[in-house]
Amino acid sequence: MRALKGSVYRTTMAGSWSWMKWDLPLRLVPLLAAPAVFAWISRTPISELGINLSHPGRDLLLAIPCGLVGFGVAAGFAEYLSRRAGHWFVPDRTDLALQSFYYIVLNAPIEEWFFRGFLQGELVRWWQAPWLGFLAATLVFGAYHFLGKWGWRAVVGATVAGFGLALLYLWQPSPPSLLLPVLVHAAITCGFLGIGPYVIFRWRLRRGQIRTIAEEAVTA
Repeated sequence: MRALKGSVYRTTMAGSWSWMKWDLPLRLVPLLAAPAVFAWISRTPISELGINLSHPGRDLLLAIPCGLVGFGVAAGFAEYLSRRAGHWFVPDRTDLALQSFYYIVLNAPIEEWFFRGFLQGELVRWWQAPWLGFLAATLVFGAYHFLGKWGWRAVVGATVAGFGLALLYLWQPSPPSLLLPVLVHAAITCGFLGIGPYVIFRWRLRRGQIRTIAEEAVTA
């Protein structure tokens, strides 16, 4: 088998927690709080910001194909970026569980609550122009990833993902629900940062494409 050219770095729970403990209060808490404060001051029902289950059957049914496509594209894009950089960051099993929890339970719902439910929803209502609000929120979502010191290619990928998520939120019966974009967002993030790289790594390991790796990688 053809060997993988580059370096494989196994991430651990301790390593992930070292950035999560700051990411949670400095990024996720403000994103969570801002729409809540807005809703309280303006007396806007949170159901208008996407916190509702107005069409759960439809959302869950669409989440399966959309989530699978999003996961596959994100995993492939992560692989492309890793090949260009010449290094792969792959979580070990315990870190995989931590990262998956963080992305699915915290990151995806909070980012969708802010960027789709609050920002996109309010821009659409204020401007009375659905597509203008949709595009503005998408561009803000993409640019926001520069704060994480992402490279321009990764930011372009995040913007494309944001475009799809914003479209899913816009293309819904009224009132729109965050359920579908949250599920798809979680699938995309896990494909790009957690489960996707882990699955590709294990597949390569079994095919003998990774010849020299740390003992930790073999036993993980």
